[in-house]
Amino acid sequence: MLVSLNIIAQTPKVTRTLEEGFRTDRINSTSYRIYAEHNFQGNYFIGKSVETIDYSKPFSLTKDSIVAVEENDRLYFASILAGDTIVITERLIPLVGPSNFRDIGGIKTKDGKQVKWGQFYRADALGSIQEAEFPYIESLKISKVYDLRSDEEIATSKDNLPSSIRWIHHPIFSGDNTAEMNAVMQKIKTGDMTAQDSKNLLITANKAFINSNLSAFKVLVRELLDNQAPSLFHCTAGKDRTGLTSALLLSVLGVDKETVINEYLMTNYYTLPKMAQKKDAKMAAAFEKVDPQVMLPLLTVDRSYLEAAFTEIEKSYGDMDRFIREGLEISDAERKVYQMKYTY
Repeated sequence: MLVSLNIIAQTPKVTRTLEEGFRTDRINSTSYRIYAEHNFQGNYFIGKSVETIDYSKPFSLTKDSIVAVEENDRLYFASILAGDTIVITERLIPLVGPSNFRDIGGIKTKDGKQVKWGQFYRADALGSIQEAEFPYIESLKISKVYDLRSDEEIATSKDNLPSSIRWIHHPIFSGDNTAEMNAVMQKIKTGDMTAQDSKNLLITANKAFINSNLSAFKVLVRELLDNQAPSLFHCTAGKDRTGLTSALLLSVLGVDKETVINEYLMTNYYTLPKMAQKKDAKMAAAFEKVDPQVMLPLLTVDRSYLEAAFTEIEKSYGDMDRFIREGLEISDAERKVYQMKYTY
């Protein structure tokens, strides 16, 4: 459904919701741009992994510094300011096709640590990956990809991945939801659906994730945490099933609720600009008469969607900590081990 449909023109300007005073974006295959909001004071260091950052060779930054990198290498940068060390690398994995392939590392936890970079990746559908991009993807050392889509979704676009990566089908929805989705799309095309109907559809889906699909998420979160090598999870748009998976992982690792929501909302920041560039004449014709404001809630994320899942968690378990213990069946001792494993 990620098509233009003149929707972007009616969309408010997207902004970064995840606060990161020190961050970097990969602007092409051989360059990084580094952004620092603390007046570039302090020392900066660089390495090809977190472990190999060379703290004996500080370098200076100027506004929006550009740093060269060899193609298919990934660089990590460290900043030491007031005794606090922050490590960054690119969050968005910039590929030609997918627009929402990102690393959820580097996020601050409630105890002041960072989630490790390069351990968990989230994404939208991966069928549009170019084979020329395989070396870059292989450099991420991803061992497993969990595809959360239904059989019907996969049939329309299979993942295109390097042979070194193990593909695992882990559908979130039980049973065949094709008829239900077809009914929704028909309602949209006939003009019988309002913008609020669209929002309610996603709110209901997020409630169902907790009330009806929890077993699938429980198995998935446990497997991701138990993997010994980096892994990736994705659905079609990388926003709903994938968004909740990311939220649950970050919650287990000790990230506060508001930061989890802000990471979730970054989907809009990454996908809407790229969506505006996409041209799909067939889909545009099919939805030519559809009010863009009816489609927009289905193509984006809204904090009310994820908060609906959190509300169900609180109604059934009281708080996130109890949900992790009883809903995800991760004991406090296990959670502590996972936090030691995946934060620094």
